[in-house]
Amino acid sequence: MRKTLYILLLPFAFLSCTNKEEEIEREAGRMLDEARTLMAGKDYQAARDSILAMRQNFPTAFNARAAGIIVMDSIELLESQDSLAVMDTILQDEKAILAQLEFEKRRGHNAEFYKQRTKVFHLQQQFDEMEAKVKFYLRKIEVDIQENKVKNISK
Repeated sequence: MRKTLYILLLPFAFLSCTNKEEEIEREAGRMLDEARTLMAGKDYQAARDSILAMRQNFPTAFNARAAGIIVMDSIELLESQDSLAVMDTILQDEKAILAQLEFEKRRGHNAEFYKQRTKVFHLQQQFDEMEAKVKFYLRKIEVDIQENKVKNISK
């Protein structure tokens, strides 16, 4: 009698777990969509916070967490691209000042020229680092998407 009862209750237990997992994935997916909306509105910190809250509230929503990694990388990428655009504008302005100082060729008064040259050099280094960061996130997103496709195919 007991065995039969357990055998009859086993499918119900399995179905209840499956429905609960689907509900968790659905709720985590909603938070993920909210993060995407915030990201599109350039509210990067709120989008990042939404992803972190999703990870904390739904630790077993593995599909949503995998997609969250890609969204988090996208947030970093967009933020880096925005910073790169600002840095490019600043660098071009400073290079124009340097070119003007170089054009003047003031003998004996080179301190200003050398200060400007040093400033442009450091800005160029920062620009190159930021550009490398953008390239890194582009490649990382590409790899993460490929890994997600492989995982989904094997399921």
